[in-house]
Amino acid sequence: MEEEEKKKKEIAFYTATVTAWYTTKFEKDKYLLTLSSAGIGLLVTLVTTVGLKTPYTALMYALAVVSFLVCILVILAIFDRNAKHLENIIQKDEEKDPALRAYDKIASFSFVFGIVFILLVGVFSGIENFKQKEPMMTDKSKKVVDTSKHMKKSVEGASGLRPQKNDDSQSNNSKSKKE
Repeated sequence: MEEEEKKKKEIAFYTATVTAWYTTKFEKDKYLLTLSSAGIGLLVTLVTTVGLKTPYTALMYALAVVSFLVCILVILAIFDRNAKHLENIIQKDEEKDPALRAYDKIASFSFVFGIVFILLVGVFSGIENFKQKEPMMTDKSKKVVDTSKHMKKSVEGASGLRPQKNDDSQSNNSKSKKE
């Protein structure tokens, strides 16, 4: 009886391990599909809000979208091929599917390339923003200096705004002094 119980535990362990292995493999594909779709959404949002400022940035956007799109299409092909492969394992005692292995690599690499291209979009955008702000900052400092010069000139004539004494009041003052 003890040996029969040990065999049941080994079968249960094996079943749990195989289930975990399949779940892990499927989850990876699901996550790649979800993240690639989100990556395309992020890129479309960035293009519509920020725009394309340089040809290099536009190229990085395009390469990132293409990489994520390849990942999505390959993952969908993997889902289809997985079902057929599982059927072949059960019915024909098939062990490996070289196409699935190639699809897995293509999906992983295209996702990584998509991430790299998104990072390059950020780098190129940051460099472009820095280049655009640098001349603006120097122009603003010149304007501040120029403004202060104009202010000095404009207040120089302020003494002319002093109230003028009337001739009548001066003559009245002089008369009162004489008396």
